[in-house]
Amino acid sequence: MAKSKRYVYYQPNSKDIKDEYGDCTIRALSKALGVSWLEAFDMTIPIMRDNWVTNIFDVPVEVRNKFLWALGFKYTGVSSKKGSTRPTVDSFAKEHPNGTFILKVAHHVVACVDGKYYDTWDSGYKSLYGYYEKETCPT
Repeated sequence: MAKSKRYVYYQPNSKDIKDEYGDCTIRALSKALGVSWLEAFDMTIPIMRDNWVTNIFDVPVEVRNKFLWALGFKYTGVSSKKGSTRPTVDSFAKEHPNGTFILKVAHHVVACVDGKYYDTWDSGYKSLYGYYEKETCPT
């Protein structure tokens, strides 16, 4: 499978030189918020400690949504109607040339910014289950 022109390799974790850590949530937050990997990681520590998990996408949905809402993200679910197919990461990026999103797919999270998706591998074929959109403040 050829790499999509919308895919951009993104690895802000300097300790993960082989792309093996499974820290997609932290990478996505880092890109979407424009902060370092460590800053994104530190933001999630209180929630992960309170819920005894290693990933904010493993906490109850209402806790995760409240956390991301406080960072300026709103959630939109993607329904799966009988006979239809879900959009993919690549098709979502194509249809959203502007904006900042965190995309939720099966067992993975990926950042999408201004029509490009950022990951350590080309996850463009993954089906979208929902997304968090960073709301912009009117100027």
